[in-house]
Amino acid sequence: MENKEFKLVITSLVPKTLEHIGKSGGLVRLLEIIGRMSRDYKVKIMLITADKDYARYFAENQIEADIKFIKSNLKFRTLWGLGIKSLLIILKFIFFYPKEFLAVGQRNIFYCASDLFWETLPAYFCRSWYKNIRWVQEIYHIYPHWKKRKGSFIFNFFGYHLQQFSFFLIKRKADLIFSLSDLLKEDLINSGFSKEKIAVSYNGIDCGYFEKLPAADTCYEGIFLGRLNYSKGIFDLIEIWKKVCAAIPQAKLVIIGGGDEKIKEDLKEKITALNMKNNIEVLGYLENKKAYALLKSSKVFLFPSHEEGWGIVINEALACGLPVVSWDLLVYKSIFENYVIQIKENDIEKFSNEVIKLLKNKELRNQIGLAGKEFIKKYSWDNVAENEYQMIKNL
Repeated sequence: MENKEFKLVITSLVPKTLEHIGKSGGLVRLLEIIGRMSRDYKVKIMLITADKDYARYFAENQIEADIKFIKSNLKFRTLWGLGIKSLLIILKFIFFYPKEFLAVGQRNIFYCASDLFWETLPAYFCRSWYKNIRWVQEIYHIYPHWKKRKGSFIFNFFGYHLQQFSFFLIKRKADLIFSLSDLLKEDLINSGFSKEKIAVSYNGIDCGYFEKLPAADTCYEGIFLGRLNYSKGIFDLIEIWKKVCAAIPQAKLVIIGGGDEKIKEDLKEKITALNMKNNIEVLGYLENKKAYALLKSSKVFLFPSHEEGWGIVINEALACGLPVVSWDLLVYKSIFENYVIQIKENDIEKFSNEVIKLLKNKELRNQIGLAGKEFIKKYSWDNVAENEYQMIKNL
């Protein structure tokens, strides 16, 4: 029987996510949580989107949803054009569609799975104008100041300031804010968010899925899985693996993930420049089953990311029984305790030595992998969905 208490409204009003192929950690989280809310608690889901891929993800995850498309015939090929088109689609929704889409006599909960402005802006205006709307916001990570980030000046500058703009809106109108960790909650409070509105909601893992998943026939000594951008430390990977191969000449690293074509080309150029073409494969984006099968068959997971709100792929690597080596981001201590090998940030030598030690000692590798696999079971998507459902229900 359909749950009549409230309806969850998900908006994704960007026409096409430029230069990003595959699912982000935030999207994985969204699909896991609302899938369970729909299935286990019979919550009605509405997806309002301009991106057919978003709707496809819902179908692939067997999430029943009332899908509404906001269309635009404008055609742009540049990033600036995409921004203009996105803004026009958002304005079109805000001013013309809410009354048509939103349920009357029932609470409509805008559930924003990211703090990107194309999600927060519609939620802000609809929360301001309609009495039967509540706004639930997920926040995963606070961007460092744009001057401190590597990569594109334009992306970093606008990314930072647009997040600050979203935070301005969230502080004023959001009814409930889910923070990924206690550490992030404290940072949000120190940034001016209301303590009373923030609840901690962890990431989860479906250990049963990874347990049943067959491993690939191909075995790599090292594997990276994630978005290909500067903040993920992908260029650190090449330097780390160069040192690994000095000790283990035949060691192979596979890099899996979608991203900006320019970054991919720069990555391949660096691999060639360091004479590592025979030791590093860049496969790009792979479908989940193929990517996870390779993850499960590999020996060590390398994750030298410099910024994370959680690092959901670490959950997945641990569930596959792999030892994980990462930089010592502060958030990891509270989440993963000592079950992830954390190296002082930017110490390439020490990172590579730890990988070499694991590759040369199968018994140690298996011991750490099994301990991590058991530990990660504490984080369950079922518990996350139940906790969020109960808090949303009480709004």
